[in-house]
Amino acid sequence: MTAPQSAAGMLAWPSGLSADTPLPFAVWRVLHHVDGQRNAAEVAQLARTTPQDVMAALNQAAAWATRAAQRTQPVTDASAQAVTQCVIAVVGPMGEFMVDDVLDELGDGAALSTLLSRVAAQLSEAQVQAFVRHLRARGIA
Repeated sequence: MTAPQSAAGMLAWPSGLSADTPLPFAVWRVLHHVDGQRNAAEVAQLARTTPQDVMAALNQAAAWATRAAQRTQPVTDASAQAVTQCVIAVVGPMGEFMVDDVLDELGDGAALSTLLSRVAAQLSEAQVQAFVRHLRARGIA
């Protein structure tokens, strides 16, 4: 993923990113200065970092925006299967029934974020951490 730039090298926010997208503070600290009018060197000077760190922050923001967009999309067969595999990896074969039960409760058109929240609510803290690691490995969380 590369950071969005105009032909003149001016930096812009990644598509899909909004002020409501949750980002780590270090990324927001840089993006606060990205306005489509400044290049990487100018943003770096204002954010008191290096141009390389600016580009890394923009790339991180793009990845977070992609994940946020993915989480608001409806559950598909493929995403349900991926979530099921992640739960099975954490709790064993019962994970399949857990996901099926939640999907039955939610009905058609449920958002992926709702599915993930409902499944996570049934797990212990240690299991939630393992679940999230598996989701991240699959690019879901």
